[in-house]
Amino acid sequence: MPAKKMRFVIQKHRASHLHYDFRLEAGGVLKSWAIPRGPSLDPKDRRLAMHVEDHPMEYRRFEGIIPKGRYGAGEVIVWDEGTYALSAGSDPAAEIGKGKITFVLRGKKMRGEFTLVRIKQRSGESGDPWLLIKGHDEYADPAYDIEKHDKPAKAPQKRDRLPHIVTPMLATLIGEPFDDDEWLFEIKWDGYRAICTVHEDGRVELVSRNGLDFLSKFPELRALGAAWTTLPIVVDGEIVSLDARGRSSFQRLQESLSGRRASAMGKHGALTFAAFDVLYADGRDLRKTPLEERKAILQRSIAGGSAVLYSKHVVGRGRALFAQAKRRGLEGIIGKRRGSFYAERRSRDWVKIKAQLMQECVIGGFTEPRGSRTGFGSLLLGLYDGGKLQYAGSVGTGFNAKLLRSLTADLKKLERKSSPFENAVEANAEPHFVRPKLVAQIRFTEWTRDGYMRHPAFLGLRIDKDPRSCVRERSVDS
Repeated sequence: MPAKKMRFVIQKHRASHLHYDFRLEAGGVLKSWAIPRGPSLDPKDRRLAMHVEDHPMEYRRFEGIIPKGRYGAGEVIVWDEGTYALSAGSDPAAEIGKGKITFVLRGKKMRGEFTLVRIKQRSGESGDPWLLIKGHDEYADPAYDIEKHDKPAKAPQKRDRLPHIVTPMLATLIGEPFDDDEWLFEIKWDGYRAICTVHEDGRVELVSRNGLDFLSKFPELRALGAAWTTLPIVVDGEIVSLDARGRSSFQRLQESLSGRRASAMGKHGALTFAAFDVLYADGRDLRKTPLEERKAILQRSIAGGSAVLYSKHVVGRGRALFAQAKRRGLEGIIGKRRGSFYAERRSRDWVKIKAQLMQECVIGGFTEPRGSRTGFGSLLLGLYDGGKLQYAGSVGTGFNAKLLRSLTADLKKLERKSSPFENAVEANAEPHFVRPKLVAQIRFTEWTRDGYMRHPAFLGLRIDKDPRSCVRERSVDS
């Protein structure tokens, strides 16, 4: 029976020291060696090959610039690629584990039999040294000079145009969690949705779904410019504030926008960008690439550090993840079809299942404070229906003294004489009305028959939402 063919790639890497990264497919990953002088077709050449960490299979296509300041900074090209087959044994990972692997390459430049063999470290040497040795066959070339074979394996590909994302992909609300191996499931982050674009020179753009510049609000997130292994890059994610257990909190995120910003950051730690999708990397527009492959590219594109958190997922087990989200008091989960493309609209390929009821509401007014309360008593809330703002209840909890003062000042600037609501307002104190410009995030227990929110609590203002987009979210069948 013929030996199984697997893939190999050799990438020329102009880092601080020029070398060639030799990678063999084995065990679902790319087993990798760094060869300072590059491979040779001369059997007398015994090339030092330092065994390094495994890389994901997607990395075999990587060509581009690793940014300055990152490990391995410099240009990478695919110098050679093709298939290989073992000369002995049936499992390349097992052969590598034994310290010797012999194989036949079928590439554009490297062909014939080769052996990789582990050798002892020299005195004072670190790492895992091996030798790459060409076998004696019809492809052997005693006069081989790598400098004469310096061109890439293929003509450099033209980079795709960097996309400008106006509308991020949005999930459809459904009522119940489900299990399905065609889907992956993630925690629903409780923060500000943002598209992060980092240009080749490290310049950062961080934009909300309604076009708001988040860098002016969160200047420390300029650190995202140094958070990636490849540039330029476009990433979809959420700006979040995490507690010690890794839970995001919209209320805590609101504190970072208040006058207590410095103390809030000291108490809760820096803001984090939870990255869950990549739309452009390695010179490629990835929007027509299946989701699961995009996430693999995203994961290996994160350089590390505290600015970015990779949003992990589970495959198929939506019910178990939803139960965990409820136990931890999280907002809910997101389900995504594994093979889906990125659509700049609301789609059934992404669904959200809420463990807590949340609703974005327009603030249409406020009531006079009572007792010792200052500022206002409660906010009058509304939702758009058919282009008309319908009253949906009031909220009087979730405010501290500082927030009451700052929000009262904002409301006073928007005051108007007539009600912006199409229907009657049921208020327990004298109402004041405002122009419907502000959006509040509300948590509540259920909808009443009258269409009001029961037991609502104010979580914060949504500076990233257009008031006209605030409609009652209704779930569809899963």
